[in-house]
Amino acid sequence: MSLSHNPVLLNSVIEGLNIIPNGTYIDCTFGRGGHSKNILEKIGIEGKLIAIDKDGEAESYATSNFKNDKRFYFERNNFSNIKQIIKKHNNSKKVNGILLDLGVSSPQLDNPIRGFSFMKEGPIDMRMDTSSQMTALLWLQEANVNEISNVLRKYGEEKYSRRIAKLIKESLENNTLRTTIDLSRLIDKCYPKSKQRKKNTATKSFQAIRIFINQELEELEKILDDILALVEKGGRIVVISFHSLEDRIVKNFINKHSDGKNIISNLPIKNFNKNLSLKKIKIPLKASEFEIKKNIRARSARIRVAEKI
Repeated sequence: MSLSHNPVLLNSVIEGLNIIPNGTYIDCTFGRGGHSKNILEKIGIEGKLIAIDKDGEAESYATSNFKNDKRFYFERNNFSNIKQIIKKHNNSKKVNGILLDLGVSSPQLDNPIRGFSFMKEGPIDMRMDTSSQMTALLWLQEANVNEISNVLRKYGEEKYSRRIAKLIKESLENNTLRTTIDLSRLIDKCYPKSKQRKKNTATKSFQAIRIFINQELEELEKILDDILALVEKGGRIVVISFHSLEDRIVKNFINKHSDGKNIISNLPIKNFNKNLSLKKIKIPLKASEFEIKKNIRARSARIRVAEKI
């Protein structure tokens, strides 16, 4: 089985990072190194790339395929610990660009054993870091109907969250919920029948459970809290998101530090722009039709770029 990674929005990422040959860059979500490989092609012998991923399979791939490049450093860790990682690998010096490609990677999604896909049968796992004890199934077993319903509604914006949560608990009690396909079929039963439906009925619930289990939004908010102090003036922050909640967090962060939109407009405050830290870089928000045809995962991708000022 091939688990190679076709990086999403590659040209936009490279353009957005505005790479300088002797710069230091952070790929916060290494995956299978698609973006990292192209960043390394752009930097010179004095440049440096620090890659981060909490997935053990990503670590194995990096060790096997990038070990001979002295400009490359890999850290198996949560990207929210970026401050400590930069201290370790860059002597706490500021960097010239940071890339975040959020969500589940293609190799994780394509491997049924990881339990991320509602299209392929596997265990209900969904852990990005397999050293973590809490699988999705274990959480569903321990959580009550209210807790499951709240997660599906909050992280998946799932309309039928209560109905799905009830059926999950009933199925667990009857020992009929064991695999991802079981969960997918269960969710489908909670939806009214429709011939016009475009998305799989399991999409929102699987996404919500995965985001909750891996604390993805909390990790994102934590790194954004630290990121401004870690980037040199003229350096770039590039974020790819696949979920409206993630994109909203990133959009609000950039707006706050580039437009001052967090400041109430009718207050008599002058020169508040002096305190702003970012400049928005205009770039197409979505993938082109051509790229979507090449890589269907790009369909829901959104990219945002900002420059430190």
